Amino acid sequence: MTHPIEEIVAPAAIERAMSVFEQFKDRDHCELSQARKALREYVFGQVAKGETDEKRLVVPSLTHLKQLEKQAAK
Repeated sequence: MTHPIEEIVAPAAIERAMSVFEQFKDRDHCELSQARKALREYVFGQVAKGETDEKRLVVPSLTHLKQLEKQAAK
């Protein structure tokens, strides 16, 4: 049985972060798919560490995606 955080909070944080991320600039489907995959790993990792607040998951998630984007541009 999964915990409500994994079923409700994490997916909601992922969707909210992706919505904001998509507004930063136009990205193709491949970039968005990769970002979503990285975001899922990051958010569920944060939940595993004990973070349960959706709002406190979104902002660091966006920071994480921007860092990944900067690394990819190097």
